[in-house]
Amino acid sequence: MYLKEFIQKENTTPDTVRHYIYLKLLNPGRKGKNYWFTENETDSFEAIKEFQGLGFSLQEIKDIKKLHDESCSTEKQRKQNLKLIKDKIAVINAKINKLKMQKKVLEEVGEILQIKSIIETRKK
Repeated sequence: MYLKEFIQKENTTPDTVRHYIYLKLLNPGRKGKNYWFTENETDSFEAIKEFQGLGFSLQEIKDIKKLHDESCSTEKQRKQNLKLIKDKIAVINAKINKLKMQKKVLEEVGEILQIKSIIETRKK
């Protein structure tokens, strides 16, 4: 399918697709001067979106793709993927802890403001 059809099918933009091609995350063929997308590019695009949904950056996805292309279904790939997953979980846990601290501070500030509001109301 041509770029226009691919964009419609994947509900994306030409700039996004061109950026992924530039990063070598997608590698469509050519029909004349136009890009030609196959089921392989569709699968790759959907995998990119899934990885992004899990919090992976485009550079991390590029690294995963490179490892997949070079060492598909090998012990090396499994170990690298496991490391990436553990690292991503650690990042997520750090973000969760930071959010918990922010929530705690906001709750404390909210309590202080409620107390001050009650005191001001009683003064009147």
